[in-house]
Amino acid sequence: MRQIGAIYNNSGKRRAEIVSAFAAQSGYKDDSVSADELLTIAQRNRSIVSLYRTEQDEDGEETGEDVTRDDSWNYAEILWNGIQAKTVTAAFEQLSYKEQWYLEKRNAICMTCGRVSPLSTQSTFEDLAVDFEGTTASGAERFYRRTLDKLRRKLLESGVIHTVTLKQTERRKKEKIAAAVYLYQADNDGEWDKLRLDFENGMAEIVKLADWDTVKSNIFAKTAIRFVQGLPETRLLKSVVVPFEMERLDLI
Repeated sequence: MRQIGAIYNNSGKRRAEIVSAFAAQSGYKDDSVSADELLTIAQRNRSIVSLYRTEQDEDGEETGEDVTRDDSWNYAEILWNGIQAKTVTAAFEQLSYKEQWYLEKRNAICMTCGRVSPLSTQSTFEDLAVDFEGTTASGAERFYRRTLDKLRRKLLESGVIHTVTLKQTERRKKEKIAAAVYLYQADNDGEWDKLRLDFENGMAEIVKLADWDTVKSNIFAKTAIRFVQGLPETRLLKSVVVPFEMERLDLI
């Protein structure tokens, strides 16, 4: 997944050319759909982490490093990667001015013109605290995360997106992280259940389906598994919210 994502971002070629080349190179010759699917997931993984900064690194410390941001994409792709911009904008406009301002400044985007600025122009939580007097950096961070969750709920209500929330509960480490256990929740509602991932053997197990997960396709569990498996090996998230479009992945 990381390989096809890197090829796509560095080559400058059209998507169809990349899928065809990767399929031939990696053994997907008779299954170009699988190669295309991998590219879709790789692109989505790059966009999710940049917005949802609720994640923690493998040492349990929050990190501002973003190894997945691609500033050449438009704002709809940065936010939800492919979901209709009009719907995202409509949900965004329901937020207060302060909430909108926090999202734009923290993510270095402009929802009015669609501009995505370099990550170096991103406002820190200290910057946000100074601009809105009467709060601290930690207070600004809490407000930002509440705003993200509010936007997510509005998009869930619109039916445009679904989300799977992940929390790491166990981890086994040798020279590298060998395995991990995650709890996952579908659409921010219902009971959590468990996923086991074995990174050494590339295996994953759905211990039990969470409430509201689909019985046949297990869409929430499989989206969660593919997201975690697609992360850089050096950084395994403690917690994250993963938005996705049901129609894109419901055939998995």
